[in-house]
Amino acid sequence: MIKLVDLVYYSHLNYTRPQDVAEKHGPALAFAPYLNNKLDFTFVKHSTFEQHVVMDGVPYYFFKGKNRFWSITIKTHRFIKKLKPDIVMVQGLVFPLQVMFLRLFCGKKFKLIIQHHGELPSGGLKGRLQKMGCNMTDAFLFTSAGNADAWKQKGIIKPDARIFELLEASTAFKPIDKELAKKRTRITGDANFIWVSHLNKNKDPLTVLKGFRDYLPANPGAKLYMIYQSEALLSDIEELITSSAQLRDAVILVGEVANNDLPYWFSAADFYISGSHKEGSGYALLEAMACGCIPIVTSIPSYQKITVNGQYGFLYPAGDADALGQILNALEGTDWKKLSAAVLNHFNKKLSFKTIADDLVDICHRLIHK
Repeated sequence: MIKLVDLVYYSHLNYTRPQDVAEKHGPALAFAPYLNNKLDFTFVKHSTFEQHVVMDGVPYYFFKGKNRFWSITIKTHRFIKKLKPDIVMVQGLVFPLQVMFLRLFCGKKFKLIIQHHGELPSGGLKGRLQKMGCNMTDAFLFTSAGNADAWKQKGIIKPDARIFELLEASTAFKPIDKELAKKRTRITGDANFIWVSHLNKNKDPLTVLKGFRDYLPANPGAKLYMIYQSEALLSDIEELITSSAQLRDAVILVGEVANNDLPYWFSAADFYISGSHKEGSGYALLEAMACGCIPIVTSIPSYQKITVNGQYGFLYPAGDADALGQILNALEGTDWKKLSAAVLNHFNKKLSFKTIADDLVDICHRLIHK
């Protein structure tokens, strides 16, 4: 059986027990139990404590660490060398020194792969170090191969590098009866759209609002519910809403919602809408689809991958409010119930934790056996 170590260099300094990590990072960890009897799998993580624990049948080893660019944890690498893994999977492309030390200290008897989590390539000295670390790496994991383009264009990842597509996370959300969910959330529109994201330039809520405004004359009973935590563009959003009588009647600024309440919102809504210009994956998109909420999202690589190029939802160019408005205006000819069922079925078959595990097993065998 192939022995795989999942290595996280980032130190969770605000956690004091292993259960904190499992609870806070479930979307990125819950695939592991599905590897049972398929891979000899181990998590190696860093925090404020040292402990070995088994959670959900999966071994976790915690070592003390620091979040410094130059920080090297010798004890961690000694442990990994002793494990004699076949593959080490490093989480994140922003630990070049640690990756180089891992390779030099532990040798070349294992395959080294790095999984991307939305980070962007660096310039200057850090960029050169990233290139050196990537040159020691056997393969890379991206939600979509298109997300590797920025790294290739910078020359950090070689043009012919081995790239595998693998979701970085999923969700345990399940759909809730629509009428029950609408009653709980007080969602009342004729066509209900939901936004769940930060209010910043990358998420581009202003483009979404402008596109939605163009749609309202065709469906004045539609509602857009905006759930958010950060408020960077909130004043601009309020100004845009105030300037339009249609938006004033149609947009509800909900604000922050507890994570365990989100399935009710996604289940009550008909469509999930996003304006993102770049994403490593798309947590809220996955959560929405897990509840049967139909995506209307930007045509960035990760969203193309998740929706199968718009087969399970709708795609429009990032920043293009006119294109978004055209998609929204064409919705009246869509069988929403049928598409919602197809979205949910696609999630269960291709975007679940089990799918991540199965895909990872396949990647490991391809790496080892070529």
